[in-house]
Amino acid sequence: CLGDDIKPGPKGFRLRAVDATVITGPGADGTEWRAHIRIDPQTGTFCSVELTDEHGGEGYGRHPVEPNEVVLGDRAYSTARGIYSVQNAGAKVVARLNPHTLRVCDADRKVIRLLTRSKKVPKTGAIEFNIVVPVPPEKKSKSHKPWSLAQAVAWIEARVVAARTRGGEIIWIITTLTPSQATALQLLELYRLRWQIEMLFKRLKSLLHLDNLPSRRGPTARSWMLASLLAAALAQKLVQPSGPLSPYG
Repeated sequence: CLGDDIKPGPKGFRLRAVDATVITGPGADGTEWRAHIRIDPQTGTFCSVELTDEHGGEGYGRHPVEPNEVVLGDRAYSTARGIYSVQNAGAKVVARLNPHTLRVCDADRKVIRLLTRSKKVPKTGAIEFNIVVPVPPEKKSKSHKPWSLAQAVAWIEARVVAARTRGGEIIWIITTLTPSQATALQLLELYRLRWQIEMLFKRLKSLLHLDNLPSRRGPTARSWMLASLLAAALAQKLVQPSGPLSPYG
């Protein structure tokens, strides 16, 4: 699914993708369970799973990230604390960025608004900006005022890559990979591989009926889900993966 001139991953790194899928029982009117899954997007197989109830939020810090990995994530994972946890593990991030929620700064550590640079994003190709991301303090203030940059516990050097879809929508990607490790166009190709985790969710639910719970809560539902995931893990051992499928041809 990648161009002939673009390698599937930066040299010396293993690719991983993380996301969570909602699982509900019969008659549910909202989220009841979440399966937080980490996969190898180049083979379409999963590496680790954690089950939580509806209170288990998504985040990089939930996954067993290993050194020399490039971890792909959607907008729920582009948080300062999450990116910082990946960096501390010796790994790199490629995630879709929400410019409305993540505070970013320039080299002088002054806040910048990425949306003001939207007009610079070309119709074809990509543009990138060097940024630093302040990591907020652990203790949350009861005040609704934003925390001061002077309270940042760390600063993460990163890049933002912006490109447009065929419909003109801007896609913002944040990464801690350096330009020598991945160009802007290579980063966009890498992020497309994140789709493989969505394909895995579909297989787990359509083929193994992961979401066909016999009850809504309690040990019965958890046992059902764990049994389905164990069956999927066994299937991965018995069947040679065919590789990733491309959503865009």
